[in-house]
Amino acid sequence: MCGIFGIVDLGGNRPIDENRFRDGLEKLAHRGPDGRRWERVTDGVVFGHARLSIIDLSDESNQPFQISDRYWLIYNGEIFNYLELRGELEAHGAVFQTSGDTEVLLRAYIQWGEDCVSRFNGMWAFAIYDRAEQTLFASRDRFGIKPFNYAVHDGQFLFASEIKSLLHYAPALAEPDYRAIANYCRTSVGAQHEQSWFRDVRRLQPGHNLAIGADGVMRLWRYWDYPVGKSDISFDEARRQYADLFEDAVRLRMRSDVPLGITLSSGIDSNSIASVMQVIDPAPHHSFTARFEDSEGLVQDGAIYQNSSRRIDESVVARAVAERLGLDAHIVDTDYSDFVGRLGQIVYHLESGNSSPAVIPLMQLLTEARKRLTVVLDGQGADELLAGYISAVIWPAERDLIASGRVRKAWRGLRQYLKTYTLRSLLVLVARQASNDLPWISRLQQRLRGLDAIYGPRLREQAPLADFPPLQPVDGEGALAKRLREQHSGGLVNLLHYGDAISMANSLEARMPFLDHRLVEFVWPLPGDFKVELGIGKYIHRQAMRGLVDDAILDETTKYGFTTPIDQQFRKPHADGEGPLDMLLSTRCLARGLFDAEGLKALVEDHRTGRKDHGTLLFRLLSVELWFRIFIDGETPAGGYDKAAA
Repeated sequence: MCGIFGIVDLGGNRPIDENRFRDGLEKLAHRGPDGRRWERVTDGVVFGHARLSIIDLSDESNQPFQISDRYWLIYNGEIFNYLELRGELEAHGAVFQTSGDTEVLLRAYIQWGEDCVSRFNGMWAFAIYDRAEQTLFASRDRFGIKPFNYAVHDGQFLFASEIKSLLHYAPALAEPDYRAIANYCRTSVGAQHEQSWFRDVRRLQPGHNLAIGADGVMRLWRYWDYPVGKSDISFDEARRQYADLFEDAVRLRMRSDVPLGITLSSGIDSNSIASVMQVIDPAPHHSFTARFEDSEGLVQDGAIYQNSSRRIDESVVARAVAERLGLDAHIVDTDYSDFVGRLGQIVYHLESGNSSPAVIPLMQLLTEARKRLTVVLDGQGADELLAGYISAVIWPAERDLIASGRVRKAWRGLRQYLKTYTLRSLLVLVARQASNDLPWISRLQQRLRGLDAIYGPRLREQAPLADFPPLQPVDGEGALAKRLREQHSGGLVNLLHYGDAISMANSLEARMPFLDHRLVEFVWPLPGDFKVELGIGKYIHRQAMRGLVDDAILDETTKYGFTTPIDQQFRKPHADGEGPLDMLLSTRCLARGLFDAEGLKALVEDHRTGRKDHGTLLFRLLSVELWFRIFIDGETPAGGYDKAAA
């Protein structure tokens, strides 16, 4: 896990400023604390790499990595099946000089060309330059776990793991893209879009390759897509195969030459990974769980869930699980002091705004984990694959049952939902999901709620960006399958973006077994009933984990997400310095034209007085203002840029 930075001349014959390049590479020091190195590959190509050593800790695997002075590689990520690929390549006559996955990747390209990526099981963003052919080949992993940002500027192709390296080398790129920012503010669409918040900086999309020929012409193409068709496998056989695939996905992601552990919640996903991990290697691995102060009073929302008095404290279950599995449990209390400074740190690493208040406890959790580990296993990707966000798939799942004539089963499913949700909240959820294919209804709801009134002319007058990624119709695809495809190729990519940014801010590698492409390709064609059964999501996973994970965890049907007490943070007084609401209502913020002064004041007053809870929305708006202060105004976040990593 590392950081990459490169420049390729496109025929403009502009000299590459080596001093500026070197300083730009240092912007990735948190991604590669074990050393930065750069090489001038040719007069018109410079590659740089920041290394976090995970596999083969020797200097021989340092990058830029070259073979025969012809092929040069810089690479961020891990190829988890590198040992198996090494065996194949040796059968083809390859002779290896190192024991890591870096050389395996480059020799795989030499052997199989651009098709090498179809053989990789892992997460990656890499670039290979062929000096003989004068060509660049770059790739991003299937699901977008690792970032690849690029821009064409003054006849040069610039690319990097993080945009801040590009901005340092070419300061003119620090121009906001108001359409992308407006899109985020009004629809929450973030890093799943190819357009970054900087006008001329793009993101290579998940499952895509990029190549630049000797003529300087760039081409992009998709090398992977979701399987089509339907599987006719029996449930029992599917459950057995699923369990085997999941175990192997965890096993591959435990390959490491440095200590590894797990982020552990009270949910099914992380508990499943921890249980399988301990079967594979019953060592006392470290686990890390976030907790909030009792005074925050974090309970179920009685307007949404039944049993509204239930306290939400994942640490109770996580500690019990850790004790049962023999894990060394660490419970990390979230500290909301210096709220604005902490969020500024996070925005610096995200390079965009963020809609999830969970990033604050996540940052602190991973900061604590880095004191003992270099690798953590994480449950990201399970919900979008297996319909874990049941509140988001109620209508598609019911619609498929009704369309297939199984009305009685649909009714039984609704009765199950009512055991979790109140009738009013269930009706709201169904109405919201039913209108998902009618965007004008969502826009109307936003206007009726008065949310449009908070945006100023800079954002209000922007034409919306085209939907991204474009979701192509698939013949015979049911409503549930379509919704999961939207989640997996859309919102998940945004979650992976902030997961990568926050973990790498702490020089920590996060690995996700649920994003093993073999598991995704196996689950995707399975019948909807295998994923949602009588109102219960992740059905096949729950059954595959029987005997490994506690039944009480497997039988829990309520999905809260990572709930945080964000509403309270915007109501707390801030005697010292500029508080979050003060910052939003400041002359400096309002002068940008992003927010309407009267609309924003009304929103803040509603929240302050408790008439309505707007904590998540205020968090989103505050992150926008902080982004402008850091990247456009050039302001340093309180405590310095790398306070978290330090």
